Amino acid sequence: MTDYQKTIREAVLNEANFVRATFSGRQRGQTIRWQRLELRPVEVRGKRHLQFSFFDAKQNIVKNYVGETAVSHLTAALNLPFRNFHIITQTETIQINLSKKGKPIINRKATEKPQTVDLAHDRRKNTILSEGEDIPFLKVMGVMRKDGRVKANHRAKFQQINAFLKILDEIDAIAALPEPIRMIDFGCGSAYLTFAAYHYLHNILGKQARIVGVDGQEKLIAKNKKIAAQLGWDSLTFEQGMIVDYQTDHPPDIVVALHACDTATDDTLAQGIRWQSEVIIAAPCCHHHLQVQLKERPSPSEFNAVMRHNLLHERLGDILTDAFRAAILRMHGYQVSAMEFISPDHTPKNLLLRAVRKGYNVGVETAPSANSGQAVAEYAQLQQYWQVEPYLAQLLSIKL
Repeated sequence: MTDYQKTIREAVLNEANFVRATFSGRQRGQTIRWQRLELRPVEVRGKRHLQFSFFDAKQNIVKNYVGETAVSHLTAALNLPFRNFHIITQTETIQINLSKKGKPIINRKATEKPQTVDLAHDRRKNTILSEGEDIPFLKVMGVMRKDGRVKANHRAKFQQINAFLKILDEIDAIAALPEPIRMIDFGCGSAYLTFAAYHYLHNILGKQARIVGVDGQEKLIAKNKKIAAQLGWDSLTFEQGMIVDYQTDHPPDIVVALHACDTATDDTLAQGIRWQSEVIIAAPCCHHHLQVQLKERPSPSEFNAVMRHNLLHERLGDILTDAFRAAILRMHGYQVSAMEFISPDHTPKNLLLRAVRKGYNVGVETAPSANSGQAVAEYAQLQQYWQVEPYLAQLLSIKL
């Protein structure tokens, strides 16, 4: 057992001090089934156990062990090719990241206030960030108090941050991206999710990352720059500008736009497609462009019962807009998922499009037509039926 593994083992087995630990990432050239392993002490039938929560893309497997059996399983877990180790005790936080050559980089930081141990068996939810953790960016941004508790008026934002990070965590391609991982967040606004993405890539996955937040509001950009400087995050920068005009010498691996208004979402998707970014994530907001066309053109008679109601007319326009966007992404070689971003209790605009370049391999280009056959046919059929021209098709000069 190496020195860093002994450090982890000693911290986890210290019953008087251990709070929780997370193993994540994958060592270079290795394969591993699990995306993440979480460890924490729990009490089962009056006896202290060590709980192992294994996460892959589809499920969470939880096992509780006690005594020498727990020690044995911990030893086995330490031999899995995880790359990043985050251990929290009542007195300190230990962060261990392995370099590309397998060299451990160890950072130890005393906690400002002693952490508490929660032995409740069913306490944890499947979240990336947990309340009570020492997460500096959330404290600086006013989401967390100094003791790690989430402020009451920021609980919805904390849930949104976790929902976004879970979406990133489920994308296997991200772990395979060459470093530094480059990301652009268009319409970043107050940049809660921009900062969260940097924390996830840099501190949780242990990856070198270069992230740029782009927004048109000068005051927000200045505020975000100040926060990044306060955190010492030199690789997280912010620029004022418009999506459609943005240029870069280094095409990003990940392009994000969350709740960009109307055609700003299309501008983002077009930029990502042109750059052949490996991952594109967009949570559309309003959908005015196609709505106008639907009102100006006669609708198919089969939909008269729908179109006579303004609310149903509007919602159908929203669905059609995002269906066209998904089809166009598929035409350009992306696997696309339409999913719920956060609960509709927070916002009715909770749909998210997640696109990952199909067949992506490090250093291997994917032809734009790789997955286009069926998608082209579906797009053409939908476009001919409704006789509309999506804005994204205009941006990419799609003519069928």
